[in-house]
Amino acid sequence: MKINFKFIILPIVILFLISFSFILIFNILNNRNIEKKIIIGLDINVPPMGFKSENGEIIGFDIDLANEVFKNDYEKVIFQPIDWDSKEFELNGNKINVIWNGLSETPDRKESMLLTNPYLKNRQVILVRKNSEISLLEDLKNKIICVQKSSTGADALAEHKISGEIKQTVELEDMVNCLNEVETGKSDATVVDEVVAKYYLNKLGEDKFKILNQELSSEFYVIAVKKGNYKLKEFIEQKLDEIYKSGKASEISKKWFGQDIFYWQNESSNKNSSKKSFNFLIPMLDGLKQTLLLFIIILVLSMPLGLLLFCLQKLKFGIIIKYFINLMRGTPLLLQLLFIFYGIPYLPFVGEFLAIKSRFLAGILTFVLNYSAYFAEIFRGGFLSINKGQYEAAKLLGIGKFKLFFKILLPQAMKICMPSICNESVTLIKDTSLIFAIGIQELLSNTKNIVNSTANIMPYIISFGIYLIICSIIVFIFKKLETKFKF
Repeated sequence: MKINFKFIILPIVILFLISFSFILIFNILNNRNIEKKIIIGLDINVPPMGFKSENGEIIGFDIDLANEVFKNDYEKVIFQPIDWDSKEFELNGNKINVIWNGLSETPDRKESMLLTNPYLKNRQVILVRKNSEISLLEDLKNKIICVQKSSTGADALAEHKISGEIKQTVELEDMVNCLNEVETGKSDATVVDEVVAKYYLNKLGEDKFKILNQELSSEFYVIAVKKGNYKLKEFIEQKLDEIYKSGKASEISKKWFGQDIFYWQNESSNKNSSKKSFNFLIPMLDGLKQTLLLFIIILVLSMPLGLLLFCLQKLKFGIIIKYFINLMRGTPLLLQLLFIFYGIPYLPFVGEFLAIKSRFLAGILTFVLNYSAYFAEIFRGGFLSINKGQYEAAKLLGIGKFKLFFKILLPQAMKICMPSICNESVTLIKDTSLIFAIGIQELLSNTKNIVNSTANIMPYIISFGIYLIICSIIVFIFKKLETKFKF
């Protein structure tokens, strides 16, 4: 049958033109309305500055303050949750207009963004359990300290002399997880903004946590706009000055903190004015080591376990194995990771005994269980592809089941499965980046930290190349292995 490509290509071209026209019209209408809305980027896990209420509404001190600033001059104020690690790129890429969410003033941020005058004064403090023996900064020696990733608290701890004497620093995505770490005893302490710490103490009760009197550092909260956008910066400062003088800022502050902590001055603080030099290759190499170690251990353990799971499906209790495989394949790997490390301790009766305190062990266990389920299905597909006549022939020839499986069937199945195993291995090297969720710093996590600290996109490019090289090596190795199964 001869195919007339005109009837295939013409509809595609027409569809493309229609889609392009719709996008063009949308952009024109959107640009006409650009002055009528303001998009504010924020991390919605920072109570009381900005967070989601029980009914899903974004609320907080900064939210009320921003609404008061923009209410008369903009028809719509949009609060857009963002990845805090990528805030500079969100702003400089015109995805958002403002960053307003307990943003601390630092030299790096002065270089990459345009910052307003400070509106809050803050301290970085240490939060511990109420019954903790830790009462001074010196007591943090040989302790595990949790920090929010890419936060000024993490920077303050790294720059303090005590950082060289602590046992381990754990970096997590948000402060809620850090508090959970301290509450469950996985970490001995956490570094937190004082204003945030006071909110949590008021919310959760002072019987759970206490704040050490000593501080790691003091800082100022500012608002950020895109570099060069002096018009918006001056507008925000003018409005803040007005609501400060009217007493509205004091009213909002008392609503969230029970006291007036609003801070306003004419000139930005010059604290921390010295620019840090940062050699990003060292942390990237450390992250690469962690990524490769995870990959090798998980692959070595999950493949044999996957083969074992496939074999166990043939037994009487095989239905249990099938349910397990469906569970592993039917739920997100990240959710499994969070449940095994954070959720198990909360299980009634058995949680205390099954809890895994080692982050690395919890990560390995989760990945091995998840990938073994996928490998079990890959092996099942491989064995199903083998001609059933071979089973009958082996039986007639008197070949035992053990010899039949390992000498005849398994080599054939491995050859069939090899492309799929290669694909899973490539996926695995990329999936190892998910382990950042429980505080293990691998290649991508360290790269994001560096980019956030330096506002330099080069580490992303280097990381891109590293992952590409590793995946290419994996594909090359499996191609060579495929040639070994020629029969």
